[in-house]
Amino acid sequence: MTNTNDLQSLLKRIEKATARLEDLAAKRSETTKPDEPSKASTDGSVDVEDSKAALEYERAIKPLVEHFVSCSAKIGGLVSDQAQFVQQLYTAQHDFVRLAGTCKQPSPSQLPTLLGAQQSAIQSACALKDANRPSEYFDNLSAVAEGVAAFGWVAVAPTPVPFVNDMKESAEFYTNRVLRKWRESDPNQVEWVKALLSIFRELAVYVKQFHTTGLVWNPKGGDAEAAAKTLGNADSAPVSTPPAPQLPSATQDEPKASSAGGSTRGALFADLNRGGGVTTGLRKVDTTQMTHKNPSLRAAGTVSGDSTTAPAAPAAPAAPKAKAPRMELQKDKWVVENYDSENLSIEATATWQT
Repeated sequence: MTNTNDLQSLLKRIEKATARLEDLAAKRSETTKPDEPSKASTDGSVDVEDSKAALEYERAIKPLVEHFVSCSAKIGGLVSDQAQFVQQLYTAQHDFVRLAGTCKQPSPSQLPTLLGAQQSAIQSACALKDANRPSEYFDNLSAVAEGVAAFGWVAVAPTPVPFVNDMKESAEFYTNRVLRKWRESDPNQVEWVKALLSIFRELAVYVKQFHTTGLVWNPKGGDAEAAAKTLGNADSAPVSTPPAPQLPSATQDEPKASSAGGSTRGALFADLNRGGGVTTGLRKVDTTQMTHKNPSLRAAGTVSGDSTTAPAAPAAPAAPKAKAPRMELQKDKWVVENYDSENLSIEATATWQT
């Protein structure tokens, strides 16, 4: 009897514990909601909330860019103008990093549109450098044009950090020239170099910490193009690549070449383009006109164009100067010189004479 009472008491305790667990589970399910990666508004756009990576990007990079713009303004002129493109590039990339934190990775066909603002800023900085090669600040412009390519890390995988460091080293080639030229005369230039390189140095640290193998997207996020419309970061159309520079022509290297020479050169190339047909109009050369078989032609230097005409005879050698006749006995030999075809007779007085 005692065993039965104990068993019934145990069952009641188990039922009470089960009821309490069910109540706790029900309350927890009411207070817990499923993850909502993004919130769509009535117009189809996506509300973008800054991720930790985006917040850190702003905290680490923005002050450095603002300091660089300030240093560039002290130098002024083209240096200050180019710094504005760096400011635009930072703003565009900051918005892009915000997209990555709240959106799914876009397709390759969508990337040109999303990267349009960044690409435009980089191209503008490079174009300003190319258009002002004679400037005394050309080294400054070149340093920025080489260095801003580091912001292209967002499209590099799986090694974006080495890419940033490589672009930084490219910029240092020109910043070293800036220092050699201005270190003693303009302290603003020294500060400018430090400000520029600090951007790339800190950018490499940031990328290594948050995007080691490439830009990290949110796999549970929303559509990137829709979010970009909210930010106003995407252009209406993809940015087209600039046309390739035109190769210099032969007339640019020789501005004073005559028109006759140009037409002759053109005729020559036209004949060469005919291939094997270029030899159809040639005639057979007679053996009498072949210089390798006629040494006299090589001496003359020219060959007649008429195959029926015999080669010109070589010039006759000049007549030797006439000398006085000579006939005398030298020891045992008679010497006879400078006589024409005369019949001469010598009477030898001794048998040993010749």
